[in-house]
Amino acid sequence: MSCLLFAVLTAPLAAQAGVRLTASVPFHAGPDGVLLGNFDPGVTVVPGRVQGAWREVLLEAWVWTPSTGPTTRDGFNLVITQVGGENLRRAPNQDRVARALEGVLLNRVRTQGGWTLVRRAVWVPVASLPAAARPQATPPPPPPPAAAPPTGPPTPVTVPADEPVRSPAGRARQVTEVGRVRRNATVSLGPGMDQVGRLPQDLDVDVLERAGGWVKVRADVWVREEDVGPALATAADAVTLSALQADPERFVGRTVTWRLQYLSVQTADELRPELPAGQPYVLTRGPLPEAGFVYVAVTRDQAARFRGMQPLDEFVARGTLLAARTRYLPTPVLQLEAMP
Repeated sequence: MSCLLFAVLTAPLAAQAGVRLTASVPFHAGPDGVLLGNFDPGVTVVPGRVQGAWREVLLEAWVWTPSTGPTTRDGFNLVITQVGGENLRRAPNQDRVARALEGVLLNRVRTQGGWTLVRRAVWVPVASLPAAARPQATPPPPPPPAAAPPTGPPTPVTVPADEPVRSPAGRARQVTEVGRVRRNATVSLGPGMDQVGRLPQDLDVDVLERAGGWVKVRADVWVREEDVGPALATAADAVTLSALQADPERFVGRTVTWRLQYLSVQTADELRPELPAGQPYVLTRGPLPEAGFVYVAVTRDQAARFRGMQPLDEFVARGTLLAARTRYLPTPVLQLEAMP
């Protein structure tokens, strides 16, 4: 097999319909598991089984053999050893279809010249797939018959002064039910999106919405005043990764404020001509909550401070957008103005 194939693990491939990705899609080791890399826009995938907000696919692609090494971890026999990760290609020396992070575990299928065909099962968020690949929600049961109207006079109802509950915009919202979230439950920005923490204790919440194995809740919590500031950007001036990819030249030179995840400090080479050769830059994931990558150009002093961070640490970067993408990758380049 000389191409990248995403095959369903629970049904014959011929019986499945592929879908074409319209944006970069992250793939993980399991549902809500460790991030392994990203599929490129335009890649065709065949969705497999569903677990909550996740779908399973089989990744099969070619990788440059010198960027890998042997391993015996978790039943795999190959690991990506290239610092910063490595490209996965449709066939040797052909189009890139994905990028795997350093340390990703794979299974070796066969080798050809300086290339190795690798394979493993991965999981992608259902919300990141085109609508055709998203499982249809089960229609709710019909409502019960309406009760007969009372024959006596209506009973007056006293509404407390603090009801109804109101949203920040001042509009009343309907609380559907009250529940309790268990201790250590993961809190995410949305179904299948980035985690923002875990609950240190059981917490009573208002249940607002249910969708695809996820529950949207609201709770009364307090934070210190010095930790509250203005929003990073309004809807009118926000620069998202999808908007940048749709119109690459429109935003070059604009100052943006993005929330990113630190991955590693790298040095620019001929593959990234948008940066001077030898200049340090930070490989980051984002802008969050989008699942892409950003190169952040930094000074040597800033690079030294970033090296003190842990992989996947989040920070807010404000800087000038130098390029919407590099010559070979759909990765924007940001010149950092100030350290987080």
